[in-house]
Amino acid sequence: MIPDPSNSHPASNFGLRISAHARVRGSIILKTLFILVLAAAVFGGGAYCTYKLFIEPDQNLKKEMALGSPPPPPDTTIPEYERIQQLKNDHEWVDARTAYEHFLETYPASTKADAAKDDLGDINMAIYFSGGPSPDKDTYLLRPGDTLARIEKKLKVSGDVIMRSNGISDPRHLRVGDTLYIPHPDFTIVIDRKAQMVTLYNHARFFKQYHPTKWTAPPLKGNPPPIAGKVMDVASYKSGSRVAFGSKDYDDSSHWVQISPGGFNLYTDPAEGGEKAGAGIALSASDMDELSALLTHGVPVTIH
Repeated sequence: MIPDPSNSHPASNFGLRISAHARVRGSIILKTLFILVLAAAVFGGGAYCTYKLFIEPDQNLKKEMALGSPPPPPDTTIPEYERIQQLKNDHEWVDARTAYEHFLETYPASTKADAAKDDLGDINMAIYFSGGPSPDKDTYLLRPGDTLARIEKKLKVSGDVIMRSNGISDPRHLRVGDTLYIPHPDFTIVIDRKAQMVTLYNHARFFKQYHPTKWTAPPLKGNPPPIAGKVMDVASYKSGSRVAFGSKDYDDSSHWVQISPGGFNLYTDPAEGGEKAGAGIALSASDMDELSALLTHGVPVTIH
């Protein structure tokens, strides 16, 4: 006989209802957990990406800034510079000059490049004004009728240079038959407005650089082409009056080099006794003492 459902036991029906509710609740819980896990994955991944892309780099940058800039790598050219410097200290002028020129050609980016240029300038000056023969000088035998002024005009070298290059303190001591060692310069000047540097070249080779003590020359604006100029006059002053080379006041005078175009004149710093000022470039008394001896009218000037 087929049982009548209406006659089923009440306890069995109740159990079936509980089982159905349990399955529904379980399904809801599983769905809720899935949604929570999915949300955690989405928002957690977004938070991780945000941290990696924005927060962590910012924190690392702050740490690096707190530590300061890393020290630069060691300059491997320093031992070579020190070796060459010893040649200078030993007064091996010609060998030292060759070594410095090679150093600057080989290591232009060395941290010692500027110091090497200063050293090379000192060496060039020592050779130029040395009282004896050198590869940069010609010999001249004094003839009857020669005077310092005549030799200066004939050889186109200033009397000051002739005297310094031969250790002469008084031109009246020149005697027929004496041998003079005469430099044969071909000077040009480069005025660098960006670096604020005055550089002297001889026969197109670096000779010496001069560090101004004061700069009131026209400033550099934009990127203009180089300006060609020349030395117009070389003069010395004492107490407001012009002093001639060879006069008793010359050694105590200040010096001035007039350059065309205007505004780029070189003069002894008034703080060191200079008298001729205005717009231009002030140099130390010792630097202007050198330049006033080396430069003559017509020396080419290039202004960058």
